[in-house]
Amino acid sequence: METGLYAVKHQAFITRRLPMLGINGQPLDMLIDRRNYKGFSAVYGQQFAETGQIIGCASPATDAIEAHRDLKYNSQDFLEICAEVFSDWLPQLGSVGFQAFWSGYYTEPRYIVDPSKGLLVGLRGHGFMLGQYLAKIYVDQYLGNPVPDYMHRLSIEGDGLSENAFK
Repeated sequence: METGLYAVKHQAFITRRLPMLGINGQPLDMLIDRRNYKGFSAVYGQQFAETGQIIGCASPATDAIEAHRDLKYNSQDFLEICAEVFSDWLPQLGSVGFQAFWSGYYTEPRYIVDPSKGLLVGLRGHGFMLGQYLAKIYVDQYLGNPVPDYMHRLSIEGDGLSENAFK
């Protein structure tokens, strides 16, 4: 079955604990750089209010060259772009250590929620939260229970929905 979905490499880092870096001692809000710069189409991150740690990500503009690599390794390019951009934003981050890194694949470009074909795919990082709801309506449709009007758009033949449609 041709779904039109494809994998996109995604990587993230978490820093050590930091003081709150936002305005008036608040956690740092989400920062996003959407330039297509050094092979990345976005660099973004924010600070956790509970721990002061910063979680940051960088989306590769293309990752086909890395598709064969073992996912347990983060690319050096990812580490360098995050270090450069985040240090440019906040120079004090230049001396902060990383606590952890993660690397994996997200599925693009859309969700497919189609019980008639046995498909519930295309969830990305936000799928952990949204996935529970999509699974519920998947089961409801499978059992013949009422479902939201947009369910037909999520089928493999549908045009899909952006994640904002659920908010």
